[in-house]
Amino acid sequence: MAKALTAAQLLEYDGSDSGKPVYIAVKGTVYDVSAAREFYGKGGPYEAFAGRECARALAIMKVDMAECNDNLSDCTEKQLKTLDDWIAKFNTKYSVVGKLLPEGSKEALEADLALLRPSPFPPSFIATLVVVLFLTLLGGYVLFLDMQGPVPPNAHSEL
Repeated sequence: MAKALTAAQLLEYDGSDSGKPVYIAVKGTVYDVSAAREFYGKGGPYEAFAGRECARALAIMKVDMAECNDNLSDCTEKQLKTLDDWIAKFNTKYSVVGKLLPEGSKEALEADLALLRPSPFPPSFIATLVVVLFLTLLGGYVLFLDMQGPVPPNAHSEL
């Protein structure tokens, strides 16, 4: 099943946790490179790519974390061809597990908000419950005060 990941979520798959797979993204496509953990995992020669979008670094053939991004605007035709060759290699060697959401996109913002909202209930439901609870407590307090009021002077005169 393909996942849609933000850059922050992709970074969780950088190979630092041996219990998680190692992912890299190239032009927005996320690949599972766990089969080559010795290359992309911690201590490997390409660990700078793990958990990141690395299209530019692959295009310019530079293993540098600072070059791990999707900015291809100043790449030459030869560099873009090199990147296409890398993509062809990844497509044959590794499985595609998802796509990288563009920074600031609506989908990325929604994914980030979903991380902040661990409750399975929508916020409007929670707000309604809080209002109902408040009104119930207020009503109970008013009833309590009403019952504590002064006793009328002839309250038991009929007995």
